[in-house]
Amino acid sequence: MPVALDDARILIIGLGLMGGSLGLALRGRAGQVAGIDPDMPTREEALAVGAVDVAYAPGDADAAATADLLVLATPLGAMSSALRAVVPHLPGDAVVTDLGSVKGPIAREIARILPREVCYVPGHPMAGSEVAGIGGARADLYTGAHWILCGPSHPLVDEMVAATGATASSMDAERHDRIVAHTSHLPLVMAVTAASVGLRAFGDDPDGFLRLRAGGFRDTTRVAAGAPRMGADICTYNREELLPLVDGAIADLVRLREWIAEDDGGELTTFMSNVRETLLKARRSECSH
Repeated sequence: MPVALDDARILIIGLGLMGGSLGLALRGRAGQVAGIDPDMPTREEALAVGAVDVAYAPGDADAAATADLLVLATPLGAMSSALRAVVPHLPGDAVVTDLGSVKGPIAREIARILPREVCYVPGHPMAGSEVAGIGGARADLYTGAHWILCGPSHPLVDEMVAATGATASSMDAERHDRIVAHTSHLPLVMAVTAASVGLRAFGDDPDGFLRLRAGGFRDTTRVAAGAPRMGADICTYNREELLPLVDGAIADLVRLREWIAEDDGGELTTFMSNVRETLLKARRSECSH
């Protein structure tokens, strides 16, 4: 019979924003919350803020030996190596999940590493913040979020998700990656681009530029202030879905440039009106559910 969450020993690998927030949400709800992180100051802060009961450095065999649920919360590019380091010590009845924002490629990597008897449930909580690291961790980060699970369900994972205040939803990995490419990954690319253009233009006075920036710039570029490695991993791991969208964005920018250069207010208005009406329709539909 699967162990219940209140008796479970949870091991979180990666104690940054996502892993630290998960630890804060689970403390007092799980039997024990342990963490692994290569950075000693991060481990010390995670202990100090109460994100974990105990913190280990990578390579400590004791960390995984009694884990009921292992949660991979590292950047995507570090998940495979982090998992390989603990797999020899992981109990055969342990459950593994991850918090990666790309599911297809990373799920295939993880499945190749895990022994056949270990249950793996690919996951992605649709939550985050531009404040990276354990310093940005919050117990309520996942409250009200959609937590996508791509694979077989498991009671312990379901309990963990519910304990954070999130709502679990099932979806196949390919559909997940296609959707987040539109809703999250392309917006990240566009935010970084917009920020780069503005900062490059005012490179001699970036502080003055940022002090006078309008709300639209702040809203548009907020996610560009997130963890760079995580952003780069998102782009490369989901490149098959993302590249056609980047090409489409480039094509739209070329059209917009032509209309601006030609002083064609009619085409600009039509283009913006169509986008606006589609957004408003989507928001009305969302509010009605």
